[in-house]
Amino acid sequence: MQLISIIPDFKPKNDSRLLEKAERLKPSLYHTSYPAPAACRVNGQVIPNEALGDMPLSRGDQVLLDFGRHIVGRVSLSLDQSGSAQDAPAYIRLDFAEIPGEFSEDPRQYHGWLSSSWIQREEMHIDILPARLDLPRRYAFRYIRLTVLDTSPKYQLLMRGASCAGESSADESALPVHAFPDDELKRIYEASLRTLAECTQLVLEDGPKRDRRLWLGDLRLQALTSYVSYRSIALVKRCLYLFAGSRFPDGRMSANVFTDREPAADDTFLTDYALWAAPTLMEYMAETDDAEALEDLLDPVLYQADYVLEHFLEADGIVTKEAADSAFIDWSDGLDRRTALQGILIQALEASASLCGLAGDPARAQFYRDKAETLRQTARRLLWSEELGCFLSGDQVSIHSQVFMILSGVMPMERASAALDKAMSFPGSPRMITPYMHHYYVMALLAAGLRGPAEKHLREYWGGMLKTGSDTFWESWDPSDPDGSPYGGRIVNSYCHAWSCTPAYIISRHLLSSPT
Repeated sequence: MQLISIIPDFKPKNDSRLLEKAERLKPSLYHTSYPAPAACRVNGQVIPNEALGDMPLSRGDQVLLDFGRHIVGRVSLSLDQSGSAQDAPAYIRLDFAEIPGEFSEDPRQYHGWLSSSWIQREEMHIDILPARLDLPRRYAFRYIRLTVLDTSPKYQLLMRGASCAGESSADESALPVHAFPDDELKRIYEASLRTLAECTQLVLEDGPKRDRRLWLGDLRLQALTSYVSYRSIALVKRCLYLFAGSRFPDGRMSANVFTDREPAADDTFLTDYALWAAPTLMEYMAETDDAEALEDLLDPVLYQADYVLEHFLEADGIVTKEAADSAFIDWSDGLDRRTALQGILIQALEASASLCGLAGDPARAQFYRDKAETLRQTARRLLWSEELGCFLSGDQVSIHSQVFMILSGVMPMERASAALDKAMSFPGSPRMITPYMHHYYVMALLAAGLRGPAEKHLREYWGGMLKTGSDTFWESWDPSDPDGSPYGGRIVNSYCHAWSCTPAYIISRHLLSSPT
């Protein structure tokens, strides 16, 4: 599945009133200084940092800096020379990596479907030394590798120092204190918060390395996690206003919004992402009781489910293939998405009913509630296989279908455990690929009363990423294919990604007692 949409001459419909409110909610960034690590590697040998500044570097020499933790921010280098006069520019290359494995791929050999311009590599000439090099871009990294491409026979390059200034709008002082039963759960919780903080910028970004913008499916999961941690309430509201303030001309919400310039909806529509707008607003209201937001956002949010009901529903009450083909669900090859999308639509209708109830419109609330129940009955009648004991999507058995049938209340809870087991072990069943989908799997286990299996899966799946040496959670992680990429090369994978941040939410709300 390639997620590229190109609509020629696409022009979003902007609501200046909502966008002005979003602008007023823009946060300030906190800046944290990170000095160079105590040691580095020069041509593979460990060197104390204080000795690096006196070590001459010539053509082909490499310096590898490990800052010891994932950082999102700006980098500065202090460079000098030794030897004779600088009769030619110093020519260097800088590579930034979130994990060491990114260095094993040659960017020139990447031919995936995402732009190679996302690869964090810079080549530059320094005409005059000494020089302080303040790189203009923001990077997401733990490791920096400097390669000397050339100097001249007359002089060598000296690397006197390196530092970076981390950027985030996450307020560390807002974090609650928890008592954890063991170190493993604590490490997962802390990595989850670090992942969220790195994505908490002027909007809740999907990934600080790549895309670096606001995606609706990610927003829901970030918001849930923020409510139990950094409490970035105003930022969640800002993001909701951005989605409502810049939409498709027909009123649909885009899957993502560009915000580093004049806010503008992208020309990408994902059915499931649009449907998450209602649950996201409902969960925001549960945290805030924000009457202004409800009044401003209700109609744009309700329209998302209305659009699907009008344009993407078969006569028998099942979502169309067209709707499913426009849904994400997961980066899982060959996945039939119709049954999963049916479950998400039902959840969106229930959330829409709750929002109308809050808005004092009981008739409209009852409409959505009745429609949700009708679609539940339709799913039980047309999608359930009594022979297999699970839901089908076409002829396919998938864990994805079972998960969203559970979360939408379609599947009887007494059958949930058996259906999940059947789908996980069914020959040829599509695997879950993303932490996004694994989050919903854990939530389905919890909804079915399977707290033990839910905790076990959280520890194994997210804990598995930590065992690689990472301190943030990844965009895509398949333990059976740890080097896999949905994009054609892991060098463009995001190793700190918003939709993977939810263990802190799950742990706080479902696995621990109240914070101390």
